[in-house]
Amino acid sequence: MKFRLLALLFASILSGSVFAAGSSVNPMLDDKFTFRLGATWLKADGNFSSTRDGEPTDKISTGDLGVDDSETNLYVGARWRFAERWRLSFNYFGLDADSNINQNFDELDFGDIDASGFLAVDTKLNTDFYVAQVGYSLLKNERAELGIGVGVHVVQFETKLKVSGGINNVSGSVQSDSIDYTVPLPNILGYGAYAITPKLSLEGGVGYFGLDYNDYDGKLVTAVASLEYRLTDHFGVGIGYNYVNMDLTINKSSRKDKYDLDYKGPVAYISASF
Repeated sequence: MKFRLLALLFASILSGSVFAAGSSVNPMLDDKFTFRLGATWLKADGNFSSTRDGEPTDKISTGDLGVDDSETNLYVGARWRFAERWRLSFNYFGLDADSNINQNFDELDFGDIDASGFLAVDTKLNTDFYVAQVGYSLLKNERAELGIGVGVHVVQFETKLKVSGGINNVSGSVQSDSIDYTVPLPNILGYGAYAITPKLSLEGGVGYFGLDYNDYDGKLVTAVASLEYRLTDHFGVGIGYNYVNMDLTINKSSRKDKYDLDYKGPVAYISASF
């Protein structure tokens, strides 16, 4: 369903009206609608924990669970220049990582899981980033633009652990637990673009969120860069890199979940602009 909705969004914008290009060196500085569709190869590095009230925090690293390898996932981007200096953008990317390991654990605590011994651990770590941003270009000329804006990262993440084996010296035991959150994280951003040649352009942006509100406390730092080559005035190919640092604590009822993770990896895409 998630990918179907993204595909419909992509198709609906492509069917939009055509905007006449201006006098910029590269058409990417004038295109009204820009769409990107491709793949990203993300990996997650860091640690997370889930603790009940009164229990000591036991951090689990992605390396310990074998979910720190790069995974191939969908990337979608769209941008609408609704005025000369104003733009609205949407991006989606994510990470779906699964692993199964068998090894000795002195202690493995996660929510209702309290295990030790030689364990078989099945892990699912899924994170989806939906990013909507509105920006204003403080500087814009025939070769470059530089702007600021505000936006929101809606982060949907799901973590599942299933432990089986000789848990606490009891053979044939099974323990499992999971968490599933959708967290809206507003942010401020800065962005820029430069037309290297009429066909080659460089774009980038950084964003920051740091706030304590409701059940959430933490920060989110993002950075993205891309290099795009226009095959024609309206179609191109590009490569880029995504980086997200998420340091987030969630307090729900008698449970505290903490994530300190870096998501990073390259992206490759095709683009259509009008």
